[in-house]
Amino acid sequence: MEEFLIGRCRAMPARNVIARGDKRISLEPKVMAVLECLRERQGEVVERITLLDEIWNDDEAADDSLTRAISLLRKAFSSLDNNSYIETIPKKGYRLKPALSRPGGPSRATSPVRSIAVLPFVDLSPENSQGHFADGMTEEILNTLTHMPKVAVVGRTSSFAVDTDRKTAQQIGAALNVDYLLEGSLRTSDNRLRITARLVQSTDGHQLWSETYDGDIGDIFNFQDRIARSISNELARILGLANTTLPATRFTRNPEAYALFLQGRELVHQLNGQTTIPSGIHLLEKAITVDPEFTDAYAWLALAHFILPEFSRTPTWQMHFDLSGKALDRALALDPNSSMALLVKALRLAYRGELDKSLIVYEQAVTLDPNNVETMAGFGLGLMSIGLHEQARPYWERIIEQDPLCGIWHTTYGGLLLSAGEFEKAEAAFRRSFELGFGAAAFGVSHRMAERGEADAAIEFMEANFDGLAPIEQAELRWSPVRRLVYQAYLKKSRFAKMIVRAALKSRLNDRKAQPTAASTIGFLFLGDPESYMRNILEKPNSYIGYTVARIWEPTAESESIRTHKDFRSFAERLGLPRAWNKYGWPESVSPWISQAPELRNDMPGRGHLVGV
Repeated sequence: MEEFLIGRCRAMPARNVIARGDKRISLEPKVMAVLECLRERQGEVVERITLLDEIWNDDEAADDSLTRAISLLRKAFSSLDNNSYIETIPKKGYRLKPALSRPGGPSRATSPVRSIAVLPFVDLSPENSQGHFADGMTEEILNTLTHMPKVAVVGRTSSFAVDTDRKTAQQIGAALNVDYLLEGSLRTSDNRLRITARLVQSTDGHQLWSETYDGDIGDIFNFQDRIARSISNELARILGLANTTLPATRFTRNPEAYALFLQGRELVHQLNGQTTIPSGIHLLEKAITVDPEFTDAYAWLALAHFILPEFSRTPTWQMHFDLSGKALDRALALDPNSSMALLVKALRLAYRGELDKSLIVYEQAVTLDPNNVETMAGFGLGLMSIGLHEQARPYWERIIEQDPLCGIWHTTYGGLLLSAGEFEKAEAAFRRSFELGFGAAAFGVSHRMAERGEADAAIEFMEANFDGLAPIEQAELRWSPVRRLVYQAYLKKSRFAKMIVRAALKSRLNDRKAQPTAASTIGFLFLGDPESYMRNILEKPNSYIGYTVARIWEPTAESESIRTHKDFRSFAERLGLPRAWNKYGWPESVSPWISQAPELRNDMPGRGHLVGV
């Protein structure tokens, strides 16, 4: 008898109770049964006769009892949330008006029942000269299929990371935890293009569907749409679903702009490297020059400029933040509903210290694109930044399930597990992240080792894996005396080392020209300096400010020293946290604050509960 949310109310069938915050209303068992029946058919009209048959079993007095039950439910919801939620459909029955969700998670209406991975299309062209088009074909079919209801599509990173040359369909299916695989190839000759696609069952490699498309290379965009439509229809047939009209993911009609965009976006995807993102920026700018109305090129350019200071050392970091804003304005002017542009907008709002507004925009993005791991990650991280980790957990569990080979997701999930006090699982997530190539995860691994009393082993781990760190981190720690000092401060808690490292970080904080990074901010957390930590976030924010703020909620002495600091309340108010809490729920870790300020309870949902998405 699973609990579920309706708006800002929590329904608890096992207790015959619906609640919002501290206020609860008890229901008669059959009244709760009516609610459960409506919930089972969410979004559908449930006829009165159906409710009468299933709950009252042809009792002669049942008709009046059903009318009374509906009235009691409406009164209960109106009392708790100023919304009756139950809609009467004249001469038919009743329907719940909002989408339902599990407590803290994606709505059941979008929960997948089958999964598919779109594997990289193989470039069979002479001299393998069309690899970027093959990759683009793969990703745009993948993006289109994410809009198919009740089908989970494995994220791009995992689809592209799997070794398709050496693994069987069964092995790939097991690695990605999917039911189906879409494979394909692309071959060009002069101006002619041939694309072959086939759908196979991962359990046994059995081919379920295949088709070959021939035409001119200028028709590549139509190929994408046709293949996506064909595979969605085939999946719908296999799963017994109604055919769905899928949106075309046509970014541009210009093949040259498209090729430049694909190459630039690939470099931005890679993240690490002194010249990686700058090279991606160059290609995206060229794409925009070729097609000045290329919305997604502007959105990715905005993202590239925004995250560059975190992955590449540059004295012009402030210029990149400014250029990000200009590219974002152009993207939103072209398409206000671009989920990618909205993600960047949310990141920039967080950077400006407006976490409440940031979370609202993240929610807009995930509502527009609910099956996309990027939009789920944005909203999940937004919830983590305000301390609502249990509400964020279902999003991150689904992200890890859909994109299991993406290293950065495992690091963020590890941060969530830390905040939940699940330290062993957190360390395992950090280790998995590092194995998948995300260098920054090494710090999470070593910190957990040190926290469980293995500081020397943690230092050995860092030294042994130094080459696996990201280039910017290697540059910061390239001198062995500096590395030893940092390890002594962060891992062995040496007072002398902490004093020196703190002085160095404060010097960077006070230097207006010094490049901001998440690592330098979190350094103050490890050093037990809450004042500098909060000041760094407010005065010198970084590209990943949401993850930085999320560290506040961990059940550690360092994090508690921030939450209990005399300046924490004003710090939280400057970031918009109370406004976010009033909308999405209050974490238990600020309960003492609530009791000291009863007026903050006005219109707030239950502590720690997520408003239905």
